[in-house]
Amino acid sequence: MKNENIYIMKQPDLGKKIFELRKQKGFTQEELVEKCNINVRTIQRIEAGETTPRSVTVKLIFEALGVESDELIKEEYRGGRFDKLFGFNTDNFKKVLNSAWIFGIIYFIFGFAEVAAETNYYLEGESYYNDFSYILIKITTVISFTFFMRGFVFVGSYYKNSLLEFMAFFMILLNLIFGISDIVSLYIDESYYYYFMAAKVITFGCVGVIFGIGIIRLREYIGDLAIAAGVLEIITGIFFATVVLAIVGVFALIPLELIEIVILYKIANKLRR
Repeated sequence: MKNENIYIMKQPDLGKKIFELRKQKGFTQEELVEKCNINVRTIQRIEAGETTPRSVTVKLIFEALGVESDELIKEEYRGGRFDKLFGFNTDNFKKVLNSAWIFGIIYFIFGFAEVAAETNYYLEGESYYNDFSYILIKITTVISFTFFMRGFVFVGSYYKNSLLEFMAFFMILLNLIFGISDIVSLYIDESYYYYFMAAKVITFGCVGVIFGIGIIRLREYIGDLAIAAGVLEIITGIFFATVVLAIVGVFALIPLELIEIVILYKIANKLRR
């Protein structure tokens, strides 16, 4: 059963919608009552627009009528707090998700180069790349990460998962700030770099834990895949937050990012159907 916060249709539109769907199915009110185990008087009052039922009752009725909740969400979508900053509307949602998982692949590829450079610099005190190459890689990862996480901002908003929406938006801001700081750090005293890296991994570790909780809340829509991704995100975040286990977290990022790409692809594919 879906999250109780997803349904937002108001009366009398709700009653009219149920009446229309019931007639399309050829059900009498008594037949609908038998299927959803709700008092016939309650059905009558809902259809007449006299009462606004609890979301649990609404979901039972729509399940009995064989209606997909995703269709209703799209029809009655009102928007979240951060999605409008990225130009969200229900017409471009699938397009945004498709671009998000593609950018996720780009981020995954270039992320290897970025992590290799930063890990080597942290451990050995030198970088694999010259400044120009590093800056190019950094700009690419910041842009691709932004569009990748943009998909989760929209998913969080679409499914009324405010925690996921906010944390994805927050991660975009953090990545932009740290990306700029990484480039600036090329031209400052190296002694500060280690403190900066520690602050970076601790911050992303803590944020990752909360982001993981948000992903787990998608389990009602995409099943166990959300649990796997959320738990792995939390574990990875803990590794980074300890600093000393950050290198383990780097390896955990490989399956994590792949699963998150699959999540966006799966939701986009679901909406396409």
